[in-house]
Amino acid sequence: MPMWVFDHQTLKFLAVNDAAVRIYGYSAEEFLSMTIRAVQPEGSKHEGIAIRHIKKNKCIIYVNVESCIINFEERKAMLSVSTDITGRVETERLLEEKIKLNAEKYNIISKATSDTIWDWNLLTDKILWNKGIKGIFGYKDLVDNTTSGDWWGTQIHPEDRKRVIQDINHHISGKIERWRTEYRFACADGSYKYVLDRGFMVFDSAGTPVRVIGGMQDISQRRQEEQWSRLLESVVINATDAVLICTGNIEGSGQSIIYVNEAFTKMSGYTRQELMGASPRISQGPETDIREIRKLKRAIAQKIPCQIEVINYTKQGKEYWVSQSNAPIADAEGIVTHWISIQRDITQNKKHLKEIEEQNKKFKEIAWIQSHLVRAPLARVMGLVDLLKNFAPGDDGDELLLHLENSAKELDAIIINIADKTPEERL
Repeated sequence: MPMWVFDHQTLKFLAVNDAAVRIYGYSAEEFLSMTIRAVQPEGSKHEGIAIRHIKKNKCIIYVNVESCIINFEERKAMLSVSTDITGRVETERLLEEKIKLNAEKYNIISKATSDTIWDWNLLTDKILWNKGIKGIFGYKDLVDNTTSGDWWGTQIHPEDRKRVIQDINHHISGKIERWRTEYRFACADGSYKYVLDRGFMVFDSAGTPVRVIGGMQDISQRRQEEQWSRLLESVVINATDAVLICTGNIEGSGQSIIYVNEAFTKMSGYTRQELMGASPRISQGPETDIREIRKLKRAIAQKIPCQIEVINYTKQGKEYWVSQSNAPIADAEGIVTHWISIQRDITQNKKHLKEIEEQNKKFKEIAWIQSHLVRAPLARVMGLVDLLKNFAPGDDGDELLLHLENSAKELDAIIINIADKTPEERL
């Protein structure tokens, strides 16, 4: 190791060893003509114990200097021994730069993502959280955004806690690099959020897990949407009304069926396999009202809901009436991608309506008969009765009775005709 002696007052070199000559590049004579400031300028202290030294070739090295006061040739002097620690200082510098770079990346990721980033030191059982633990979950009183591993475990919903803790411990003990699970995590106000938690295991040189770095994503809205989707799917599947979903009317192509529920297959007579990819016009036929179909086409072109009533046909060719409620389905950008049609069999309603119309027609005929045909014989009867009241001896009574009988028979025939026209359920 380089060693030298220099005057305590003048700082002039008084003696140097061969190692100093070899490492610093100066000859012994050059050393003795210089002061310590030639290799160690004033203010050369680096950081901690490291001191910056300059060689003859202007190369900078970092050394650890140990000195003591001695008597040298009857004068007060300093004996110094230098240990070259340049390699260690450079390694520390590179490590600091790497740590700084990683910290910058961590901060950028924390700002760029809405996830709650966490870093769990398995050796100290400390978890460092990013701002998400405050912003998303409301924990604003955490010291330095740091908690213990146990704290994290207690925030997991009691119904999920055992499963989640066992799962991550299994990954740690089994040295499984990636971990992923979903569970409910408590907020500061006592409510819970569904989270998707993902972690990445960090191992030391011996392969032992020392850290887990991960991100916790709030998926509460997604879970709620999934629950609604399952509920709506159940409603569609189990609905008594027929449900048909087809592709949107993209320019240059027609519509094709992509989904039907069981009620539609029962109503139409087609199997699900026969309907998939088919045109929704598959149920139309000769008696399908073209005016209603044109109304539907206009609604599709304008991308607006529409309701029509038409005659459809089963696979076997049997007619049935349906009431169709058709509506467009748009994506997040407002582009119509599909149409849904909810169809209800109204054949019985139409039949009942037709029966009511037939009854009304008969009632109108009856009313006309009552107001026209019944009036004539009834008037004759009333006239004959009046004559009989004023009957005088010598008048022809038999002729009057004959006219009265004929009028009564005519009136009876009319009443029978009315009874025949009257619907039985109305009698």
